[in-house]
Amino acid sequence: MSQVMPLDEIAPCLKAGHPLSQAGNALVEATDALGQSDLASFFRAFCVPALFDRVEAIIASDDEPMAAAVSAIDALTGVIRSAPVLGLASSLSGKHSPEDAIADIEKRTGDHYGKLFREFADTSYWDEPKRLLAERLERNGIPTSALEGKHVLDAGCGGGRYTMALKLLGAGSVVGADISEPGLADARQRASAANVEGVEFVHANMLDLPFDSDQFDVVFSNGVLHHTKSWSDGIRELLRVLRPGGLGWLYLIENPGGLFWDSIELLRAVMRDEQSAVARRALTALGIPANRRFYMLDHVMVPINVRLTPSEIEAALRESGAKEIRRLERGTDFDRVEKIHQALPHAEAKFGVGENRFVFTK
Repeated sequence: MSQVMPLDEIAPCLKAGHPLSQAGNALVEATDALGQSDLASFFRAFCVPALFDRVEAIIASDDEPMAAAVSAIDALTGVIRSAPVLGLASSLSGKHSPEDAIADIEKRTGDHYGKLFREFADTSYWDEPKRLLAERLERNGIPTSALEGKHVLDAGCGGGRYTMALKLLGAGSVVGADISEPGLADARQRASAANVEGVEFVHANMLDLPFDSDQFDVVFSNGVLHHTKSWSDGIRELLRVLRPGGLGWLYLIENPGGLFWDSIELLRAVMRDEQSAVARRALTALGIPANRRFYMLDHVMVPINVRLTPSEIEAALRESGAKEIRRLERGTDFDRVEKIHQALPHAEAKFGVGENRFVFTK
């Protein structure tokens, strides 16, 4: 990734003039200077929870966030710069190659998510997504009865968490489709162990779905297409397989995204040549639970991570034949869009416009 994309495209906050530019560039330079030893990789991975935790504390505060973020990044840079001074960065033998060994972006993406989802405990797998989806529907005036008895596609199902949530919320049958073989294997195993009927998992590329047109009553794509080579082609496929009058749900990450996305993209720059497996092992060694590891590494380690404005998404939906398009203004208490709705202090600086969740018909 680093060979084809300039740093300030991976992390726009590194561009001159951004409040985090000077501090962010210094952190990237410090982590690059560690070299390629195993312990150097651990130090880079350590930056992920260190910055996540600090940014979450900043966001929870009522204070102006950017100055506090600069201080946090400066402090982390100081820790990283201490490693060569102490001789730590070269204290373990051996070097590893960057993740170019898995050159295919789609396989890298599938492996990244498949292995993250596989680590989820059953509580996080079953209960959490059902609760989150129900709350998001309820707070936006969409009754769960809209799913009852319906034939649903979960496009980009990963480990099947929301596939199962859709079924548990009343869908008649749900097809979970994903490119990740590890994720699908885990999803099938969990569904079989729980004796859940009416759920099927299919290997598929989201940009070329193996389904007939007008096949599904509901299409659901939750945080997937921004990781593909063409999110707009993915939207066209969703509309193609949705029957006329059916319901669509689409979530894509937002631009502008405030400090929340600035910090993630800064970490993407830090981790740009690291392997997902190395990052998972480092966070596991630090005692971080599986659902938290997923949250931290989700967007940091995936090859493609495209952020979009609401108007870009709405235009693509209309071009693909969507009607009655509505951007959802509410979410769970955890969601950024809900924090904006609640008018928390400095919400725009912290969260930008919040998550792009849309519902639509055809």
